[in-house]
Amino acid sequence: MCYAIPGKVVGIRGRNVILEYFSETRNAVNEFFELSEGDYVYAQGGLIVEQIDRIEAERLLSSWKNKFMELKRIDSELSKPPAALEELLDRSLNKEDLIQMLKSNDDRIFAMANALRSARKQNSCCVHGIIEFSNYCINDCKYCGIRKSNRKLVRCRMSKTQLFRNVEYAIKKLGFKAIVLQSGEDEHYTDEMFSEIVEEIAKRFNALIFISCGTRTESFYKKAYDAGARGVLLRFETSNEDLYNSMHPAGSKGSLKERLHMIKYAKKLGYICATGFMVGLPGQTIEDIANDIIMTRNLDADMYSIGPFIPHAETPLRNSKQQNADLWYRTIATARIAHPDANILVTTALETIDKDGLRKGMMCGANSFMINATPDEFAGNYDIYPRDVNLIKSINSKIEVIKSIGRAPTDISI
Repeated sequence: MCYAIPGKVVGIRGRNVILEYFSETRNAVNEFFELSEGDYVYAQGGLIVEQIDRIEAERLLSSWKNKFMELKRIDSELSKPPAALEELLDRSLNKEDLIQMLKSNDDRIFAMANALRSARKQNSCCVHGIIEFSNYCINDCKYCGIRKSNRKLVRCRMSKTQLFRNVEYAIKKLGFKAIVLQSGEDEHYTDEMFSEIVEEIAKRFNALIFISCGTRTESFYKKAYDAGARGVLLRFETSNEDLYNSMHPAGSKGSLKERLHMIKYAKKLGYICATGFMVGLPGQTIEDIANDIIMTRNLDADMYSIGPFIPHAETPLRNSKQQNADLWYRTIATARIAHPDANILVTTALETIDKDGLRKGMMCGANSFMINATPDEFAGNYDIYPRDVNLIKSINSKIEVIKSIGRAPTDISI
């Protein structure tokens, strides 16, 4: 599996590069390569991650051309705008507008959001492979299955050798060009140890390295960035400070203020920043969700990560009501309509509550998603929420879903 298309360099202005994909252009940043116009590269999340030989690139592009045009046709058919679209584009939306959309029972909001996604972001789709390398966590968040108080969880962490082997498999065998190194907030991996891991991965492989390891410290994020990490996934979970505090009991590390500071700090360092919130937390209101959408935008998020709350049997919220997926879909659609140029992720959790979650999420405004690329022997223990695991079957089925709705692996641009 290699779900990525090389782009041709058609313009260079310092670090900023213009790429062409079958006459469509995208903007990307070049940090690591000596490039000239006419060269071919892979880009992920707006960052050039690999230079590719011209002959090989032209061979790949030749094999992709008819597929790409067919995917464009499918996307065009599935994203025809409803009549109300132009009216929405003519004005900025305030919080009350967002609340009304979130409360609405009008399903045209989904078609509206999908049409906006297609108009602004084309049918580009970035695919990230997640490797969950440790389920140890010092925190006790009430909603999370790997909270430190879960005594039934079999704890595990990958050695450096295991982690390198699994990254190599994900990149070289499965074809991922963007890898997310994800863990609980595990202080076993010191700043120095983790930066050494990132540096070795960056030296050995051509891929966008995302990290998702909790709040940690400025030193942790600075050292990882200097080592070669260029993306960070760190959600603020909720903009309601009282709700945030109720979900993070005494003994948990990091206030909402501290988490927001770290998101802003990562952005300042130069990370591609994926952030967002949970939908359906006990006590959360529609106004909270509207505020969450606004905060994600105000944080200048490069990618929106909006996940559903799923009650876990080994947490204090085990008996909480599970929201149906409709509110999550309306949140994605509202975020797209409010912020048409956003890059919005479908999180892996959604398919736990709706087996058709990936397709539906992409059809209501999302344009990227994450696939769990953790080997089966590890994945079952990274138990943030209940799920089934089967790596190859899961990857193949998701790729077929996004092909069926016309999405192509050209770069999404940031």
